[in-house]
Amino acid sequence: MIREAYHSLVHSVRASAAGLTAAHPAVAPAVYRLRDCGARLFVDATRLRVRLRHAAPTDPYRLYRVDPAAIIDSISWQELTPDRGEAIPHPLRLPNYHFAGGVLSGDWDVDRHPFADSVVYRSFRAHFEVGVPWPETDLYGQCLDTIDAGGTPWGCTTPADVDRRCREIDRLYERVDREGYRTQAELLASGSDAPLDHARPNKYTRTVDGEIALVVGRDGELLFYDGRNRLAIAKLLELETVPVVILARHSQWQALRDRVAAGERSLAGVPDRLQSHPDLVDLR
Repeated sequence: MIREAYHSLVHSVRASAAGLTAAHPAVAPAVYRLRDCGARLFVDATRLRVRLRHAAPTDPYRLYRVDPAAIIDSISWQELTPDRGEAIPHPLRLPNYHFAGGVLSGDWDVDRHPFADSVVYRSFRAHFEVGVPWPETDLYGQCLDTIDAGGTPWGCTTPADVDRRCREIDRLYERVDREGYRTQAELLASGSDAPLDHARPNKYTRTVDGEIALVVGRDGELLFYDGRNRLAIAKLLELETVPVVILARHSQWQALRDRVAAGERSLAGVPDRLQSHPDLVDLR
């Protein structure tokens, strides 16, 4: 009951902030700064709590280099609907700064689906590899259906907005293909006005929300959570590695990290598939 009330409060505050910035654009920078400050304080508190309780610290700001082909399963939504948040495990439905850097118990990592089956990947592959026009893709149709149902997919409220979004995705694909994949920090330092980056105005959102975000399941599985556009593009372009952040870890996986960090277990003693795991190798 308390958790449900908290979730409801968070969503109400977010809706109020969105309404305020839409009605009074001049206050948007101040609202974004306030949100950014609150997010970073929330994450810092989580990191401190984990550090006090566990031998292996966590850092959601840290970037790991991962082969996009190694990211197979997703625990995030697969199809675009007005209530797609309901398809995400309950501990992860809040804005991600609420759990970034955290250690989560429970079965949230069990219900997973192949990322390749998601509407975004299916539609990106159809468009970029087969040449299917955006309006004929499943993603485009689901965007329009969501708008008709009162939703705002990616901030779109009209078909024209969806068309604009598709053009931005084309530009993003072309830029990554031409210039390579750049981190949010690199884009920020360069003053880039790259497509889709306008939605990342502050430090926290540019360094965490803007990157491909993963969570780690109980057995060390790298599970997709956010950044589906970038991951789909990276997979289609067959990039060797991409930068990712790890937002949260299952408590059973964290227990293994703690034993490795404390010297109670060596990397040679873990299964072969985990000996080069990016979330373990630096704990030795």
